[in-house]
Amino acid sequence: MSDGAEKDSRAAGGRTAALSDDGTAAFEHYEKTGYLDEPFRIFHLRECTDREFVFHYHEFYKIIYLVDGKVDYKVEGKTYHLKPHDFVLVGANVIHKPEIDAATPYERYIVYLSEAFVAEKSERGESLRFCFEEAGRLQNRVVHFAPESYGPLVGCLMRMEQIEGQKASYMGDLLLKSAFLEFMALFNRSIVEQPQSFITTAAYNEKVINVIAYIREHLSEEISADILAKQCYVSKYHLMRQFKEATGYSIHQYINEKRIQAARQMILAGMPASRACYECGFRDYSTFARRFKAIVGRAPSKLE
Repeated sequence: MSDGAEKDSRAAGGRTAALSDDGTAAFEHYEKTGYLDEPFRIFHLRECTDREFVFHYHEFYKIIYLVDGKVDYKVEGKTYHLKPHDFVLVGANVIHKPEIDAATPYERYIVYLSEAFVAEKSERGESLRFCFEEAGRLQNRVVHFAPESYGPLVGCLMRMEQIEGQKASYMGDLLLKSAFLEFMALFNRSIVEQPQSFITTAAYNEKVINVIAYIREHLSEEISADILAKQCYVSKYHLMRQFKEATGYSIHQYINEKRIQAARQMILAGMPASRACYECGFRDYSTFARRFKAIVGRAPSKLE
């Protein structure tokens, strides 16, 4: 796909909009960006850019394949120095942003995948979401496969790009879905066969990563900067500065985002919004509903 999806930064509502790595606009105080109204999409982009990208997240899944460029990818408190042939796995609601060397062309494939698509399973129950689940379990979001794996995977990307441009033709939609399924099946098989492919050399602040893990495991409980600072044996204000630098979020904002994201998943899975509110650590439904609408864009009752 051409880079027509790239959009200029723009101002709206008195706040300056920056760009996510696929060019979608992200406001300073509203970091959920982009939308996907199809099961999957592919982009092939190449550019030199000095744009500053913001921390953001999506409600869909994303795989980035680096063809060329000098890029550091920041994901949930960790910074990965990417090399050509690296794949970045960004799950739904995972906070991330790239930092790009403007002097070097940045070429990459970006694959968007909807929740419904990655939920598909083989007849044996093998899930297309497995690679994202492993990345989340290991808290490592970048993989670098053995050289023999790249031919089939890159071949699928090129074929997906070609078919995308012809999907209006006879059986084009089925050919496109077939190519996406083949890519994801091969990708997940490579994860199973090469568990050592996850990159473990990311740079990170250990205390920030510990705080992120604590928040993830205690969403239903009372959490505050004071509690987290005691857990880490550091000054609250020092921890707050380190956390903001690593994630782009204040601790309070991050907790709210993760609680709302978790509540949204619970409601979509059939849980009443009133129960999801308390399961995710909110003690007052009106506060929950107000924050939910601000982040998700509609009231929790509208998802039921």
